[in-house]
Amino acid sequence: MAWFLTIVLLIIAIVLLILFMNRYYRKATREISIIRTGFGGQKVILDGGCLSLPFIHKVSEVNMRTSKLEIERLGPKSIITKDRLRVDIGAEFYVRVNATVDGVATAAQALAGKSFRAADLEEILEGKLVDAMLSVAASYTMDELQDNRGRYAKEISEMLGENLSQNGLMLESVSLTRIDQTPFHALDENNAFNALGMRRLAEI
Repeated sequence: MAWFLTIVLLIIAIVLLILFMNRYYRKATREISIIRTGFGGQKVILDGGCLSLPFIHKVSEVNMRTSKLEIERLGPKSIITKDRLRVDIGAEFYVRVNATVDGVATAAQALAGKSFRAADLEEILEGKLVDAMLSVAASYTMDELQDNRGRYAKEISEMLGENLSQNGLMLESVSLTRIDQTPFHALDENNAFNALGMRRLAEI
């Protein structure tokens, strides 16, 4: 009789343990890493899992998937080239969180949980992406920009690499989806840059 009671208690203990682990054990996946804070300090989980107890720990998730961020600079917001011409440019930036303990921890702090929606991520990074597009384009004429699309994209990538690492991110690639002269009707002729560009186009 004693052995039967022991078996029953053992089964109950196993069931309770399974229920406990199912509720409070958090696992990381290839697509989502987790950060546990609270008792015991910060712990970044890239592979495996950890216990997360109520009132003691807090768990945050970080998206490890690649996000596509689309940036378009058209019309009045188009990019000015070295020869003072305006160019409509569209680009796709493929970024993801750096799969290291430091990268995940930095991304969790810098992005404040906005790593899951590309729109939220784009809102945070748009300034950096546009600045790189403008800065690199300033060293190209319009013709050079068209003839050296690959080099232009590569220089943007190099400029953004260290910048994005401050947010715990890495840039996988940059794809140019559009390069075209900005049409006259979209330009303000009272703008000095536009006036120079329009005069040059008129001469051509």
